[in-house]
Amino acid sequence: MTVERFFSDMDGTLLGSNGDIPQYNIDVIKNIETPFSLVSARAPMEMDFVINALHLEGPQIGFNGGIIYEGTGDDRKVIQQNYIQIDIVKNIIKNFSDNFPDVSLSLYDENHWFAEKIDRGIELEKSITGQNPTVINFGNLLKKAVNVFKIMIIVFDEDTMQKLIQYFDGKNEKSVIVQRSGEQYLEITNKDAIKANGIKYVLETENVNPVNTYAFGDGHNDIPMFELVGHPVAMGNAMDEIKNYAEFITSSNDEGGVGEFIKKMN
Repeated sequence: MTVERFFSDMDGTLLGSNGDIPQYNIDVIKNIETPFSLVSARAPMEMDFVINALHLEGPQIGFNGGIIYEGTGDDRKVIQQNYIQIDIVKNIIKNFSDNFPDVSLSLYDENHWFAEKIDRGIELEKSITGQNPTVINFGNLLKKAVNVFKIMIIVFDEDTMQKLIQYFDGKNEKSVIVQRSGEQYLEITNKDAIKANGIKYVLETENVNPVNTYAFGDGHNDIPMFELVGHPVAMGNAMDEIKNYAEFITSSNDEGGVGEFIKKMN
């Protein structure tokens, strides 16, 4: 069996529920020769610790495909980027705050996380990623030359989540894509920032046959990735509708399901 590259989501997949990477995943992935790329909704700064722990080289994909890069921290080299037009960001924020004033919303550029206040959603994200946002008025922030890669919305009940999905469907804004990432996250990125597009770039530049690739995931935003690679692998903790897109099901994220699956292949 030829395996040319592994792709993996992070939260709910490669990472445990506590936001850390299970030691079993580290032990297995560090010792494979097949290239391994992260494909995450996270910002690069939130991915660095995994890249370092696994000694990953080559292209990594952040912001759901909004940025492709190599390296970490000050040594990060951006290969490709797709951010949201600034006027679109301004319109989304203004209309959103008028319609959903109590829902958590924050922004990301390449190296920073911005929020107007510390609310329940921000506290949740802080606990998962270990990052702290820069608290700033968005109106003042967007007067500057800032490239916003992701607008992140965090919701704590399904009724509100469905209202938000319907709200954005009704907007029909062609330049962005709104994707659900897990039960509580709705994320807005450039329309070209989908995981499959990031993977396509890697496959084309490295001349890799999609048939010989595997991808691990658990959420709605992993579906385009599953539809592209040769062998989609859903986590045991994924929702049933996500598992329907998978060829294989592995153990849960907390059980080191990614490492377990790779280990069984060898």
